[in-house]
Amino acid sequence: MGAAGLLILAAILFFTHCSTVSYLSQAAGGQIRIMTSSKPISRIRPGTQDSVSMQKLRMVLQIRTFASEALGLPQNRSYTAFAKVKRDYLGWNVYCAPRFSVEPKRWCFPIAGCVVYKGYFNKDKAVGFADSLKKAGYDVFVSPFSGYSTLGWFRDPILSTQLDMDSMDLAGLIIHELAHQKLYKKGDSEFSESFAVTVEREGVVRWFRSLGRSDQAEKALKVWEEEDRRVEQILKTRSELEILYGSGKDSLTLQRQKDSVFLSLEKFLYGTGRKGVVLNNAFIAPIHAYHSWVPEFKKLLEECGGDLEKFYLKTGAGK
Repeated sequence: MGAAGLLILAAILFFTHCSTVSYLSQAAGGQIRIMTSSKPISRIRPGTQDSVSMQKLRMVLQIRTFASEALGLPQNRSYTAFAKVKRDYLGWNVYCAPRFSVEPKRWCFPIAGCVVYKGYFNKDKAVGFADSLKKAGYDVFVSPFSGYSTLGWFRDPILSTQLDMDSMDLAGLIIHELAHQKLYKKGDSEFSESFAVTVEREGVVRWFRSLGRSDQAEKALKVWEEEDRRVEQILKTRSELEILYGSGKDSLTLQRQKDSVFLSLEKFLYGTGRKGVVLNNAFIAPIHAYHSWVPEFKKLLEECGGDLEKFYLKTGAGK
């Protein structure tokens, strides 16, 4: 397929229904740059990368093999290639929600369905779009992302920015994105992301234990335990706000009480030291999307005796 045809295909698959030509162009162009710059890891010669990067790339292939053979995830060319990205992050997601609602705005695409974010490969464009939403009265949150899945339509490469991750996060990223290829419920970000997080965590623990690194597995479990403690509080805050916004109070009262709720959350998350993150309705959106179903999926996996094949069948991924 020629470059023009590839551009059109990428645009149609992932970025149609966009509001502007510039958004479609940057999205399709970003996907093409990644695809055309990628190279099979097996063909990367020693000496062309530093020793640490080469070690990480070998690890990527090991994780990739483990994910299919031990976790039952798709066996394809995803994460068997490498691409350099000349910036700190691959891209930026823009989340937004109405001033007095915890339900985020969703954008709809032909393959992915409706999702709670709009992704940009260009930071300035992401910030510009976020500013336009703020002017329209929305709460807005912009967050960088290090990877994404094309759901098996293209060969997703490992990126140079991802090689800076530690082994837990690197394994987690690969397993998470492959889990999306195993099961992706179109139009339901909460179900799809929570499923991928559950498989990611189970997979990382099994990966470390397969290497005889039970210490690393235990460390990962403790990291997630702390993460879940923070997530639980954020989701409790979401429930509190949902009740507040449905109370019928006037806008001045709502804003005053909203500010108080988020101040309490900020103190819980950061103590007295602000982290430069503006807490608002949009900030909650990705937390809810990635974690709202995790407890249910974790319980289901336990009911299946840790058998991933049975778990996949129960969730619809084994069909």
